[in-house]
Amino acid sequence: MIELTSVLFILLLFVFPLPVLAGSLGLFTTWNLYKKYTSFKTQPAEGKKNLILSAVFFLINFFCSIFLGITLSFAVHYFIFESIYLFIFNFLFCSTISLRWFDFTHNLYRLFIFKLKPQNTFTTAHFAICQGFQARDGFGLTHVYTDAGTLRLEGNQLVFKGVFREETFTSANISHAEKKSSEKIRIFKKPNSLNNSEVFLITLKERFYPFKSRQDRDHIFEKLSAYI
Repeated sequence: MIELTSVLFILLLFVFPLPVLAGSLGLFTTWNLYKKYTSFKTQPAEGKKNLILSAVFFLINFFCSIFLGITLSFAVHYFIFESIYLFIFNFLFCSTISLRWFDFTHNLYRLFIFKLKPQNTFTTAHFAICQGFQARDGFGLTHVYTDAGTLRLEGNQLVFKGVFREETFTSANISHAEKKSSEKIRIFKKPNSLNNSEVFLITLKERFYPFKSRQDRDHIFEKLSAYI
């Protein structure tokens, strides 16, 4: 079903490029706004500032990526080859790559997070975002909270200390873990009535190029796999 949908989308993109791009952008924007709204509703009161900071810096990154895409595509259009179609392609390509692989605000985000909680409570460790989810009866996951702080390996356990939440992952409470991307690890905890989060998404957020975190992610994942 997914393959058929992908093929149909590509065919429509070639036949009706502008309407399909406009519709896709509208659907993508609507879906992301809905996800942000539901996340804000379920976020604990003590973590609202954290979530607002995350949204603000995401918007800053988004506009920086758009600006970079416009600058590079205009340079190609002006100095190399004048074509409106090439300009549009370069803009979409450069903006998408920048939004995925460049993090312009990672240092500022870390600075503001440490201001929410005194920095002396953190030790030398990875700076990371921890998102907790709960499995729904039907399809997908429900957002429980989003927090940011330090992530470190302590002996045979992985410890996350955020602004308002602390999570400890050990062989006793982890069912399994998986790599999601160059800087992300998804951890599944065993059912526990004391914790309403069953699935955790850990995102390393300490480099301008997120894919540079692959080595740190692999190290953490190997340690987690050894615990299970």
